[in-house]
Order: sequence, then structure tokens, then C-alpha cells
Amino acid sequence: MKKYFAILMTALALAACSSTPSMKEMTVRMGDTDSIQITDMRSLVRNGVLTAQVTIQNDSKSNLVSYRFKWIGKNGMTVTDEEAWKPVTAGKGQSTVIMGIAPTPDATDFRFELNQYK
Repeated sequence: MKKYFAILMTALALAACSSTPSMKEMTVRMGDTDSIQITDMRSLVRNGVLTAQVTIQNDSKSNLVSYRFKWIGKNGMTVTDEEAWKPVTAGKGQSTVIMGIAPTPDATDFRFELNQYK
């Protein structure tokens, strides 16, 4: 019985250490973007390349913001140069799905960067 308890405790400890980051931790905000909410964030590997999908929702007046993805390798470092900012208009109460495809199969993770459009 003690053996099973020790195995269970070890499994729980390992599960706690391997938690995935939250949407808030995966989002970098710049400028006045408080009215834009990140409502969903997903990723999958398709044909060996990481694909990301982020859903944003505007809770305020019509807003023009810009975004980009930062692609990260398994060592935690970025795998490419910074992407250009891409503008997106989010109307009041509007929900928008933003897709990103990693430029290299070396990307294993991403960060979503949101900026006030300038």
C-alpha cells in the first residue's frame, strides 16, 4: 500500500511541475489594449509546423490594434527575427480569430504580442 501511495505522490508532483502557461502569461501587451480581451488561445502541430490560433474580443468602442507572434524553440529562445506588426480592426463587441503559422519547424511554443496601433 505504501508503494502505491509513493507512486501516486510522485505522479502528482510531476504533474504539478509540467503545467502549461496561462493565456495571460503567453500574452505581451503594449500600449492601450485594455479593452481587448484574449478569450481563447490554441495551438497544434500541422505537417510538422506549429500553428497558433488566438481569439480576441473588443469590449469597448471600435479599436484598431496590431499583433504579432513570437515563435519560441524548445530551448526557450526565439527561433526567428521579430515579425512585422499586423493591424486588425476589432469593432465594439466583435470577436476576431487570429491565426499564425510558425516560419520554421523549430518553433515549439509562441507568445502573442498585442499593441496599440500607431
